[in-house]
Amino acid sequence: MNPSSILFGTIGIVVALAGLLMASAAKDDAFYIAGLVIFVSFVLFLFTLVKRHFDAADAARRDDDRG
Repeated sequence: MNPSSILFGTIGIVVALAGLLMASAAKDDAFYIAGLVIFVSFVLFLFTLVKRHFDAADAARRDDDRG
């Protein structure tokens, strides 16, 4: 994993948790929904980072197998 992925992953975790905190402290429906949307979108972002990491590892392994 490269340092930028680790940095973006850490930022993603912090923002996702902030979205959950925002949803839990919401007084009206708009902030509740916005907090949940932030949380879900950053969880998807984190899954994308993990997918990119494993795709790059598979590509490197395939290149090593070819020669």
